[in-house]
Amino acid sequence: MEIFVKIEAGRYIDSLETLYASSVLAEQPGVDNGYAGVASDAFKDTLQAEGLYTPALDKATANDFVIVAQCEDLAAFEQAVEAVYDSFDSEEMQETQEEHFISIKAAVEKHPEANLCSVAVPGENALCEVKKALNAGLHCVVFSNNVPLEQEREMKELAREKGLLCMGPDCGVANINGAALVLSSINNRGPFGICGASGTGIQHVAAMLHEAGTGVSQTIGTGGNDLKDPVGGIMMLMGIDALEADPQTRYIALISRKPGEKTFPKILERVSRCSKPVVALFMGSDREMVETSGAIYADSLDDCAQKCLALVNMEYPLASEEELSRLAAQEVQKLSPEQKYLRGAFSGGTYMDEASHVLVERIGTIWSNCPLEPEWKLENSYMSVQNSCIDYGEEEFTLGRPHPAIDPSIRKPAILREAADPEVALILLDFILTPPGHMDPTGYVLEDISLAQEMAEAEGRHLIFIASVLGTTADLQDLHRQQRQLTQAGVIVCQSNYRAAMLAGEIIRQKKEIDKNGL
Repeated sequence: MEIFVKIEAGRYIDSLETLYASSVLAEQPGVDNGYAGVASDAFKDTLQAEGLYTPALDKATANDFVIVAQCEDLAAFEQAVEAVYDSFDSEEMQETQEEHFISIKAAVEKHPEANLCSVAVPGENALCEVKKALNAGLHCVVFSNNVPLEQEREMKELAREKGLLCMGPDCGVANINGAALVLSSINNRGPFGICGASGTGIQHVAAMLHEAGTGVSQTIGTGGNDLKDPVGGIMMLMGIDALEADPQTRYIALISRKPGEKTFPKILERVSRCSKPVVALFMGSDREMVETSGAIYADSLDDCAQKCLALVNMEYPLASEEELSRLAAQEVQKLSPEQKYLRGAFSGGTYMDEASHVLVERIGTIWSNCPLEPEWKLENSYMSVQNSCIDYGEEEFTLGRPHPAIDPSIRKPAILREAADPEVALILLDFILTPPGHMDPTGYVLEDISLAQEMAEAEGRHLIFIASVLGTTADLQDLHRQQRQLTQAGVIVCQSNYRAAMLAGEIIRQKKEIDKNGL
């Protein structure tokens, strides 16, 4: 294997496009490891860490587009480079990129009617570009991550001063006036406005509303750090203001992990003055505190969606605990005596965190690279022990690479690796549909699932796969098609991540009881 480099001087490609380009590059034959991106210092650091840096990159700058790959030979690299450029020139890309501008100022001068700017530049450049956009009178959706908290506060204080929304940094989901932005699923319009620090959480609730027959007016992503005390919930507070003023929004849902101690009372005080009904999911927060504000308390993403639907006399059919317990009893009978553990391989932190809380209640300790308790942290994220759940969206897996929702190859090796452990009874997976993501995320791993099942059967074991798919029937990947493919492959598909975790935990709990009682 040899390292090859392609540098295109003077061509800037934004972060969303380079994430997609890296995904395309990784799938090419003959490519062992590779990255595509602008040659910022952070990108060069990633290449150094991966052992892909060469002196040819020394003079490359953040204004240069770079493709670096470790390949079998030059021919394989040239073919991979061609595939990357073909992805930029696809009909879909051409339809959405009819005009190019060298600056925000030039774009606004040409299109004075524009009122929103999507910022997807390296984190070290985000503050400068966001300030330009805000000063030009544009709301911002900031996909850039790794922005220091003091810089995030600075951009949001400027946005507040100008009466503009600054969604992000690290905003992965937003849906404004029916336009699905960044990684958001495609949703029906409806009466529910959602504001959240959790992109996956917003997507989850919005998707359930869509599939139940209603929809969203707006979804506002604040970015995951907004509700931390150094930032102070500036965008969550402005989001509530915006949704309360929006004539298309009749009901409001708020979603995040528990806010900072100083920030939480500010959010609840604003909720107490809201003229519209509010459903609040602040994961791990005190129910009484939330309800004292006048909000409707939700304790999970499923519950948040159901509480929203109840406001319009609708519901989303979900399997009950009794139904899941009966299904678990059937599956337990298929396991061999040595099988007793589960392994979760998750695309992101929100779902892994939710699943871990569900599982701990039923089976105790869950080992992880991002554990609920510090003492449960795995020594090596590639070596699971006992009951383990791994977040493959963490930086250790995604540094310089696309998120698993975009590039499922990051998580793909985990399936066969975990299946090889003779003590593993089941593997728990989540799949997230998104417009810029892989067009067939479940189909991409079906061969590995089948191979894992065959390997287990050959050794006298029955390996259970349980999965959930987040998305809608309006998504390009089609929720129902993705679910159907998994079911046909022998995977148990649950309506939500929460239900999938409940079923997985119940299987392991029941197996433990059988082993304990010698049945």
